[in-house]
Amino acid sequence: MSGSRGTANIEAMSVLYDSLLARALAREILDRWEGSRIAGLRMASGRRAVELAFEDGSRLVAMLHPLHGYVLGLDGDAPGSGVGGKTLRVGRLSLLDARAPADERALLLTFGDRTGRAWELLAIELQTRRWNAVHCRRIEDGDSRWRIETALLSRDAGDRPLRRGARYVSPASARRGIAAPPSEADWAAALAGDDAARRRAVLQTWAWTSALNADWILDAADPAGTYGRYRELHALAATPPEGRRPAFVLDRPADPQPYPLALGPGRQAEAGLLETAAQLVVAAGGPASLLEALPAKDDDDDGDEAARLGKRLKARRKRHQRRAAALERQLAAAGPPDEPRLLGQVLLARKDEVRKGASTVTLAGFDGADHEIALDRARGVVANAEGYFDEARRRERALERLPAEIAAAAERAAEYDKHLEQLAESGPSEALWAAAGGKPARPGARGGAGRQPELRLPYIRLRTSGGLELRVGRGPHDNDDLTFRHSAPDDIWLHASQASGAHVILRWGRKDENPPRRDLLEAAVAAAVHSGARHSGTAPVVWTRRKYVRKPRKSPPGTVTPTRVQTIFAKPDANLVKTLRQDDG
Repeated sequence: MSGSRGTANIEAMSVLYDSLLARALAREILDRWEGSRIAGLRMASGRRAVELAFEDGSRLVAMLHPLHGYVLGLDGDAPGSGVGGKTLRVGRLSLLDARAPADERALLLTFGDRTGRAWELLAIELQTRRWNAVHCRRIEDGDSRWRIETALLSRDAGDRPLRRGARYVSPASARRGIAAPPSEADWAAALAGDDAARRRAVLQTWAWTSALNADWILDAADPAGTYGRYRELHALAATPPEGRRPAFVLDRPADPQPYPLALGPGRQAEAGLLETAAQLVVAAGGPASLLEALPAKDDDDDGDEAARLGKRLKARRKRHQRRAAALERQLAAAGPPDEPRLLGQVLLARKDEVRKGASTVTLAGFDGADHEIALDRARGVVANAEGYFDEARRRERALERLPAEIAAAAERAAEYDKHLEQLAESGPSEALWAAAGGKPARPGARGGAGRQPELRLPYIRLRTSGGLELRVGRGPHDNDDLTFRHSAPDDIWLHASQASGAHVILRWGRKDENPPRRDLLEAAVAAAVHSGARHSGTAPVVWTRRKYVRKPRKSPPGTVTPTRVQTIFAKPDANLVKTLRQDDG
């Protein structure tokens, strides 16, 4: 993981938190410090870290920077944490309770007096890269509500304001199976489909699952095995452990991952989760050295960046979901083509029975049943019949076209589901910003050295009437970039024949079939319009799979050699291309 501005030399080291890990951490915190007197609370916004100190010298430290994310426990003789920051006023209170909201990544620590009344709350939220912490006080004695006194990072988490003076509302899960696991039949029904659909169903439908454990669940040999693994995970979430559970260190491609369950390769730690995390951080240089290497003030807020990126990805996903829903409504409203065709045939067969100028007529059908037929009084019987035949053909085209368009829109929405899952797992990246349409300038920047340049894509994006994405290169250098870095091997590559112009990519990616003729023709029109043949009456456009396009050595920018090409003739129509243009915002 690359660092943010001013942290290029810092090696990132972060744990991925999920609801199961948060639940286990809360139990371990309570087991270790229940009843312990609070000695102090520090919150350092610049370093995004929190230290809760106890009178015996031990400390609970939450490192919440995107580069260094760990919740760990330090003994009294351990070196300083390096959190710094101001010490917040905490009454002479003790730790009463530590819990995690059901199926959520947050730790809620309540502090109270000797009578057992809770007066203060420390909430450590571990949702993806929007890690945060708030210190709250009870609004009044006997009231169950909390008011935020200090926020590590003042921001909004969806519809939950995490700011001083706001009422604190803990995150709440909407997934199924929180209190009790589903039946095996419900589990199997939800997991129908291909591998991608099954993984998506596990993550989006059932409680206590995450990107950490989903692959382990689905790696079982049969549906009964996946259900058994989910039951094992659910039991760990729902049942308090007898004594301290062992921690496991999972082998991840990025950083070592403490976890309360063995998920394949890894090792069992000799200590609990908090101490294991402390050992991993100490082995990397210790919390103080890691935190002190961070800038004192980090204006380029990766958490806010993740929120902005997530918002744009969700907006694009919603666009495709809305398109799929609109197309489904069109399909439902289209109706069968046989009905208008029958009315047209009855009109032609019994046209002599129709009174001139009538707006409706009732005629016997071929089966003897009467049909009431609406008529256009300004048109003759034959023209009215042709109108019904036109309606039948329109319905036939809709029934042929709409299912593929619905599937394409749903597939595009599913792509953004994957992007959002990747964002949750690994944070913002240039590839995800490209999928979201490009990275905007940093909020508040007015140019100059502090301005973050916008990520420029080498293409403009269009959308065919069938819902497929078109990418049109902006220039010779951009053509090469588009063709060889921003397309998949089975996408369709197009270029105006015998004319200079843009490379055009029709996003397709299916090996077993070619794209619909209409989408291919619209892509050819875009290639013709963005070429030297734009003023021709008809322009030949060659197309092939992108994997059959090669770049000759030392050839000029934009020069390629396609093979296995086919030719399609298109009429350059700039107005049509304008209708295909989509807003990238």
